[in-house]
Amino acid sequence: MRRIALALLLVGLCPARARGDGPPLVADVARAPSGGDLTVDGGLFLALPTTLGPSLSTGFGLGVLRGGTFAWGARASWSTATESSIAWTVTQWDLRLRVDGAVQHRIGRARVGLRLGLGPTLVHETRDRNQATLETTDSAFLPAGELEAFVALHVLGPWLCVLSGGPSAVIDSGALHAGWVSLIGVGWQP
Repeated sequence: MRRIALALLLVGLCPARARGDGPPLVADVARAPSGGDLTVDGGLFLALPTTLGPSLSTGFGLGVLRGGTFAWGARASWSTATESSIAWTVTQWDLRLRVDGAVQHRIGRARVGLRLGLGPTLVHETRDRNQATLETTDSAFLPAGELEAFVALHVLGPWLCVLSGGPSAVIDSGALHAGWVSLIGVGWQP
């Protein structure tokens, strides 16, 4: 009898959910937050190398964006590419540093926008003579910029799937060189 009284007492002290409530819905767990004005993102960065020929430069990129419809931020990316010929092997890495201005709009669970980034690109190139001991290196800071379209989709709570890409330009020895940049990654918006 004491055990039954103790069990009834414990059941009465423990909060219980009404049977009509049911389990939490998946939509409640994955609900997109109202979203703050800060977004941090990073991921796989792909681009046309700054001064090499038609190859693919791969690396990583990171960025932060703050604001509502009109936003500002900063981005940095590092990528590398290697090309070979019979005589030479050339490796180039690019460090892109940008200050961004963006126009963005919220559509359902996503934010879409257009971002303009301006800043320097540090290009470092190493040339190795095949079957010889000759190696040369060179570095340069070049003025550059990108115009990127982006989509940031809320996947789970504050976590985002981020896609961006668009044309880029760099000025090298007084000549304008066009290219492109892209990023696929994850983001966080508290």
